[in-house]
Amino acid sequence: MLSQDPHLVAWYYLPAKLGIAVLLGIVYFLALPPCNISMLVLFPLGGVWLLLKNLRFKEQLLAGWCFGMGWAMPAFWFLREIHPGVPFGIAPVLALWPAVWAAGAVFLSNHLLYPVKVRLEGEEAVRGYLPAPWKRILTAMVLAAFWILLEFSRSTMLPWNNFATAAWRHPRILALAAWTGTAGIGFLIANFSLALALARQFRRDRLSLPFWLGGVLPLAVLPLLAWHFRQTPDQKDTVSFRIAAIQGDISQRRNADEREAVEALQVYLGLTRQAMKLQPAPDLIVWPETAVPYAFRGSHPVSAGFRSELSRLVRESRIPVLFGTIEFKEKFDRPGEYGITNSALLLTPYGLAGRYDKIHRVPFGEYIPFRKILPGALVRAIDMNRDLTPGTDHAPLVLKENIRAGMAICFESVFPYIARETARRGSNVLLVLSNDAWYPASSEPEQHLANATARSVETGLYAIRCGNNGGTLAVRPDGTLEQILTVPGRELPELRRGRGIGVIALALPKITRMTFYTCYGEWFTALCGLLSGAGFLLALAGYIALRREIRNRLEDTCNGQTRIREKGRTE
Repeated sequence: MLSQDPHLVAWYYLPAKLGIAVLLGIVYFLALPPCNISMLVLFPLGGVWLLLKNLRFKEQLLAGWCFGMGWAMPAFWFLREIHPGVPFGIAPVLALWPAVWAAGAVFLSNHLLYPVKVRLEGEEAVRGYLPAPWKRILTAMVLAAFWILLEFSRSTMLPWNNFATAAWRHPRILALAAWTGTAGIGFLIANFSLALALARQFRRDRLSLPFWLGGVLPLAVLPLLAWHFRQTPDQKDTVSFRIAAIQGDISQRRNADEREAVEALQVYLGLTRQAMKLQPAPDLIVWPETAVPYAFRGSHPVSAGFRSELSRLVRESRIPVLFGTIEFKEKFDRPGEYGITNSALLLTPYGLAGRYDKIHRVPFGEYIPFRKILPGALVRAIDMNRDLTPGTDHAPLVLKENIRAGMAICFESVFPYIARETARRGSNVLLVLSNDAWYPASSEPEQHLANATARSVETGLYAIRCGNNGGTLAVRPDGTLEQILTVPGRELPELRRGRGIGVIALALPKITRMTFYTCYGEWFTALCGLLSGAGFLLALAGYIALRREIRNRLEDTCNGQTRIREKGRTE
């Protein structure tokens, strides 16, 4: 992985490598929804590492960035439905993380694989050197840990389409998330890819023990062990829970006028009347996120009709309704001033009995980050004329005796900490209210579902999902989908847009056992941080030793030349 003289490289060398980096990024995308060619995710990262050979530092950054662009542009192309320019703004930013990894990977592999003595002997010595198997295993693990650490740093803002997402239809692999979170799955994928690349780099080792022991064995064995020791729900002490999830398939109406708001209200009230006549009767009726674009407790006449009609239906049927709506909340830092929240309200025959306020808002959708310091022209271009107030309480909603629902509203379902925190507080089911009406014709609904499926595995809980225009279903604790609301259409059942009522009946344990991940959170990510940190320290020590040895040799050479000159003058 040492650089060579750039003047000896053909003019097309760098453009060709950058083009291949873009293609590898596209291969990564093909492993994700909507393509779902899952096996492809095992190869791109190692391919990028091989590409970095003979590139200078800036070129390494550029190659990693091109890889990131090849992944991010098609993977986030669905954002064009918000504005045609959004993918072109977000993809270059997301590509910075792979760029950082590419530059760090070269530094790590150079100094972890090759001793100082070998590197001092030059390019030929490096090419002829075969690192010990343990060095190759360690290098692949450190590089994989570094990738996971960077994925985690990005995931604090946008945990979308990571390596682990490619496994969303593979329960036996997803089982590992109950122990390590999705970071463990991503690590095994990255480690396999890099072990394969190292086997290609050092193909003189025909046994390739590092590849089989360090790459293949963990990927084959650890998910199987996690699956074997998975936590299965206790079927002895359970409570039945039957809900009717309403899917109204209403178009995006954030700025709805009165006519559009009344239409949405009538659609959901009509489906609710049908649900209340079901036999056996449901324990709960659920509406998705902001099904009606006007606030339930607002002052508008539509809001008044919303309150009176829905309250009347609940009183007459004696069936509570949980629905998403715009609400109001006093600001924590400004007493007496109220902000708007994206909330879920539980309406019973006796009135409002519970409330959840969305905690993790959508950046640039529900608030503008750094609004005060961004240029005014930029804010006006992207502003949606609202900054919602975030919620603060992860406590579950009590929907029925011994039914405690951990709530997530739409985008929140892709953040592991939301589900984990509510599971720690005693939830025995996850309930997701979603609305993907912003994306009527793209792959976003499938990507949203894929990125959220792991929450059930991580917490060991059933998840019930109610979507406005698709994805109304239940997710088992092993990550498989069941009881899907099926409406006419050509798409997969879980992705079909259309109006309907999804009846979901579950037997939920009254008392749940927390998974290892629920108890200890991102312990595996922290371990990856320690591993990559130790790798960088070792690599830095090797770099310092190399520079010191080079300096000593230069000093010896200079001193020798000085002695020769002095001897010549003396003679």
